[in-house]
Amino acid sequence: MNSEQPNTQLVRCDRPIPHVARLTLHRPAASNAYNAVMISELEQCLNWCEQQADIRTVILTGSGTVFCGGADLQEAFTDGGKSLINSHGGFNPLQYLPRRKIWIAALNGHAFGGGLELALECDFIIAAEQVKIALPEVKHGLLPLGGAIGQLATRLPASVAREMLLIGEPMNAQRALALGLFYQVATAEDLLENALTLAASLNRNAPLAVQACNVLLKEAHAQDLRQSSVAELQQLQASLDYQESLLAFSEKRAPQWRGK
Repeated sequence: MNSEQPNTQLVRCDRPIPHVARLTLHRPAASNAYNAVMISELEQCLNWCEQQADIRTVILTGSGTVFCGGADLQEAFTDGGKSLINSHGGFNPLQYLPRRKIWIAALNGHAFGGGLELALECDFIIAAEQVKIALPEVKHGLLPLGGAIGQLATRLPASVAREMLLIGEPMNAQRALALGLFYQVATAEDLLENALTLAASLNRNAPLAVQACNVLLKEAHAQDLRQSSVAELQQLQASLDYQESLLAFSEKRAPQWRGK
């Protein structure tokens, strides 16, 4: 077992209290959007946390004023975004990666697109009260294939899931809490302390039992959309609208959709 922390630059790791690792997405100039380097580093950190018997919970947060702005659009529009697929075929940095430790997303700022999907991969979400979340992929001719469709289909009323996926406008933290997407909303000053308090509550219990319960809960609610997601992505990338989205992005203008 390698006890030495990974040497990463875009994901910073520290140990704020016993049995807890905190991973901070650190690309503030780009709204902590994940690129291929961050994806690789986050996987390294995840694997390291899984190997440490002393770590029972992981807190994932962002530096600056944004949690994660989603995928780096420059890379998303290059070669079909292949560089943004993780080593297990996931369309967000955590999707499909095997893990048993409990993850808490501490949203210090907005979580849009893949940033929200990243948070939804965690087991609990605590958000600062000013946070907004959104899935604006349809505004760019893209699909939220990083797990959001399955997550929202099982966790939200159908009309609200469609609102988030098909309209793509932001939702505030208070509404997300009321809908059950968030576990807790806190002031910005209390966010980390609340996340640590939750972690300490989890860590007082038998870790293997906690992990086993969590695995069984995920399996009970899982919907395997991997094959259909890949098929939909391939069809989308073959469309004229997808080519228009690439051109509009490069020309810094609003896309003109044709529906084909």
